[in-house]
Amino acid sequence: MQNFSGFPFKAVPVALFIILLGLNSCRDEEQPAKVTFYFYHLVSDSALIKNSLIYTNLAGNKYEVDELQYFISDLKLWRGGQPYSTGESEKVHYVDIDIASTLEWTPDILFPPGKYDSVTCTFGLSDTLNQSGYFVNPPERDMFWPDMMGGGYHYMKMNGKWLAENELLEPFNLHLGRGMVESGSGDVTFVSNFFSLSLPLDNFYVEGSQLYQNVYLTMYINKWFETPNLWDWNIIGGQIMQYQDAMQKAAENGRNAFRADGVFAKPK
Repeated sequence: MQNFSGFPFKAVPVALFIILLGLNSCRDEEQPAKVTFYFYHLVSDSALIKNSLIYTNLAGNKYEVDELQYFISDLKLWRGGQPYSTGESEKVHYVDIDIASTLEWTPDILFPPGKYDSVTCTFGLSDTLNQSGYFVNPPERDMFWPDMMGGGYHYMKMNGKWLAENELLEPFNLHLGRGMVESGSGDVTFVSNFFSLSLPLDNFYVEGSQLYQNVYLTMYINKWFETPNLWDWNIIGGQIMQYQDAMQKAAENGRNAFRADGVFAKPK
């Protein structure tokens, strides 16, 4: 009887299994997946420390930040010129530095696999979304903007204090929302101050087998006070809700206050 004991009968199914496993792995990598967005708040390159009079802006104002709340809406990831949205049911995300759960957001939508090159969003709420009564529960509901000033909601509340020229600690409320422009005849026009962000992304891929598919959206707080408008509280004052000119300056500065990074470029 011929001896076939030297022939690798068992090696064939093992090799086939390895090939199939490799094919399955490739298919996993090509699957759509969820993406988690993390929100960071830095002054220069360090994490914000609340309630601490340790920061100085470009105008020389010493200041602290005590509260920070804002809306991000209409977020999209872009791949090859094609936008992929978080979906109609998750068009708005509320961020509050005092509510840890708001600093991490995983929309239910599955993003197609591939390399993404940018993220876009609206800082605040577009006029379509910014309607009084849109939010019925706190904390979002508590961002309401007075109806007599145009209604809807604050885009952002940044509250804190600055050391004034008289060496007294004065409160500031950097609040963004609808502005009012009054004509000579007394007519009032409401002006929207939301703005669009378009932020490049490097080395960010969506792959079904990837363990961490994260985008980090970082706000650099000092940038709100730098360019194109030098922000000096001693000149501008602490309250800007009633002053469209000041809100417009804040919105122009805010466009330069954000950065996006992929999983391999996580801010420290």
